[in-house]
Amino acid sequence: MLALRDKRLLDAILAVWIALWILAGVAVWHEVRGLRPLAGTVAIAGKSLDDTAGALRGFAAVPLVGGSLGRIADDATATAASARVSAREGRRSIDHLAIILGVLVPAVAILPVALGYAFIRFGRVPSEPPGSDPGLTRV
Repeated sequence: MLALRDKRLLDAILAVWIALWILAGVAVWHEVRGLRPLAGTVAIAGKSLDDTAGALRGFAAVPLVGGSLGRIADDATATAASARVSAREGRRSIDHLAIILGVLVPAVAILPVALGYAFIRFGRVPSEPPGSDPGLTRV
């Protein structure tokens, strides 16, 4: 059985361990969420491409070059729409990943230690009956 002083020391060590890993989880969440501007950049690029497609459409009626510009404008419009969808999905994926990693990183570090702590702190280790030889194994 652990002495009261040893129990308090274990309690303090576990509390510090948990606090550090929770802070690490918050830091991971924050850093992954920092990737959101990348999705915003894709959305801005999609809008710019859409604007470019609109400008190209203005030249589609010009003889000799207009026909090919119309097709290019249509392709640019489709690519811009795809970029906007990708940006929206990317933002959502980044948010989900930030939450998952922000929870799982500390959980993976905390749970095994907390379980071991619980067995040491609160668990009862069965004692050998008097007169038995702990070196012998039962089959």
